[in-house]
Amino acid sequence: MKTVNLVVSDAEDTARLKNVGSTPRPSFLRRRSLIKERDHKVKAWIFRRIHILTWIRTYSTKTAISDLIAGITLGLTMIPQAIAYAALANVPSQYGLYSAFAGSFLYVLFGSIPQVSIGPTNLMALLTLQFTMDKPVEFVFILTFLCGVIEFLMGVLKLEFLVEFISVPVTNAFTTATSLIIIASQLKGIFGISYSAKGFADYVIGFFERLPQVKLGDSLLGLFCIIFLICLRFLNSIPVSTNTKSGAFLKKFLWYVSISRNAITVLITSTIAYNWIAQADEVPFKLSGNVEPGIPTFQLPPFSIDYNNRTLNILEICSELGSGIVVIPLVAVLMNVAIAKSFTSGRIVDASQEMLTLGVVNIVGSCFKSMPACGAFTRSAVSHASGVQTPMAGLYTGIITVLALSLLTPYFAYIPKATLAAVLICAVIFMIDLKLVMRFWRENRRDFYAWCGCLIACLVLGVEIGLLVGVALTCFHLLSMWARPKTSVKVEELDGNQYIRITPNAGLYFPGVDYLRERTNRATAAAEFHIPVVIDCSKFTGLDFTSAKGLGNIAGDVNKHKQILILQNLEVSLQKYIDMKHDIIFCNKDSKLQEILTQEGIRNGTIPLMQHIRASIDLGYKVNPLIKVEEFQQ
Repeated sequence: MKTVNLVVSDAEDTARLKNVGSTPRPSFLRRRSLIKERDHKVKAWIFRRIHILTWIRTYSTKTAISDLIAGITLGLTMIPQAIAYAALANVPSQYGLYSAFAGSFLYVLFGSIPQVSIGPTNLMALLTLQFTMDKPVEFVFILTFLCGVIEFLMGVLKLEFLVEFISVPVTNAFTTATSLIIIASQLKGIFGISYSAKGFADYVIGFFERLPQVKLGDSLLGLFCIIFLICLRFLNSIPVSTNTKSGAFLKKFLWYVSISRNAITVLITSTIAYNWIAQADEVPFKLSGNVEPGIPTFQLPPFSIDYNNRTLNILEICSELGSGIVVIPLVAVLMNVAIAKSFTSGRIVDASQEMLTLGVVNIVGSCFKSMPACGAFTRSAVSHASGVQTPMAGLYTGIITVLALSLLTPYFAYIPKATLAAVLICAVIFMIDLKLVMRFWRENRRDFYAWCGCLIACLVLGVEIGLLVGVALTCFHLLSMWARPKTSVKVEELDGNQYIRITPNAGLYFPGVDYLRERTNRATAAAEFHIPVVIDCSKFTGLDFTSAKGLGNIAGDVNKHKQILILQNLEVSLQKYIDMKHDIIFCNKDSKLQEILTQEGIRNGTIPLMQHIRASIDLGYKVNPLIKVEEFQQ
């Protein structure tokens, strides 16, 4: 083989050797490696974003059958829910179904969690009602589009950390408040009365003011539906032996009946209404009314709307929708990420992908006249229990919804309003988790107070303000921890040399530096300025300008009394930020600390230190009248 000696020069760096058997130049290898690495990153990005590519190649017949069963089950759950949620949002029933099929189809392509089912939810419907009440229905479509844009941008900018500021007590209080508001809003449907209201108090007051107008037919049907739905919910809890084939079949049958309770209830009451009208031309309870059949044409939502005798442009529409443009996407992302985490068994959830998917679903859904959509815990639980394997189940759910829009819409008009109200009430009443609230009371009162504050704010001021209040309460706790970090202050002894050890139990940033300075001054005063001060910096993960300057000020305070400040275990990378115009010693090893303390003890003549000084700190004896030792020891 012919060998060639490589001599790489600037002039030859980009030339290839033409000799047979020659070795490529290093620069060529480097370029080829960079190209491969770039192609690999592009491929990985495509597979991560179009998530169906990660599992479709291994899709099997067994998996397909599991997804088919789960998809059909989910579709039977979705249809009555979608109609009920449309009623909750005060829009015609077909808009709830429009919100169901777009999300189901798109999540197959982009979704990463098999159990997540994108569609209308009671929470999204309630928030939509709050921000679009008494406005044309076109506001709903534009709200959906804007929510999708915000969610998509949150995914692009990787802002998933925002939802982490919403703690479990706040989430629980928010869910409890929305459940109470939904129950209050559906009382009029249960009892056959009509009135408009906005807010929990208005719903309750309006109901009691119109008690004389309660309709007997609606009331009996509504209460019967609630009892029937609750009985079917617990049907699966009947103890059945699964040791035999018949027992196992019966258990599975009871489970299917239980999860199909909404569809069964709607089917029974609609059949009663249909036959009643066929015989008597009218029924003693209110019906939903006609539903527009067919699939809407694909078109962008209108970005100008005639409202209050004037034409609003997109900026004016955004002004009318107010904070809903931000609150609804934030809540939708919170729900989706929470559902994803609860069904992944500890696996890492790509929250950015869920945000991007949710954004695409709502942007495309707005072109089909959809309400804002996101995942729902109830549907996800049904999907999980049905044995779903991949997001492909959404394909079958979407097909069932499309078939319902195409073939069944004439019959949707016979669904009683009391039935839909009962479906909504039974869907949310079990979301009120009082056991968790009692745990907050027993284990952490601060969480309990945050829960109470968020709940009251949601009921009185509205759920969007209440959510912000809950986040503010929890963030206030975090700020208080940064401003008043727990700090251990005590006298320690190292080979006969005593010193004051101050140990902040959290990192040091600008809110807490003045507090640390105060604790240090109290400690040195209690020791009558006779012994050095050591601040243990092992918990410091970073320093801002203010905290670094504050450590310098602490050193200045100590130096005034001819003592030194020793910063122990401070990372070398952070030491350069400290102002060195004062006497500060950096120390990481105990041997080095012992040497420094010995030198200081000899210099100050404090070996051994007077015993009453130690007692003044460790035992609480009062030495300096300017300091309260009890506070100092906290």
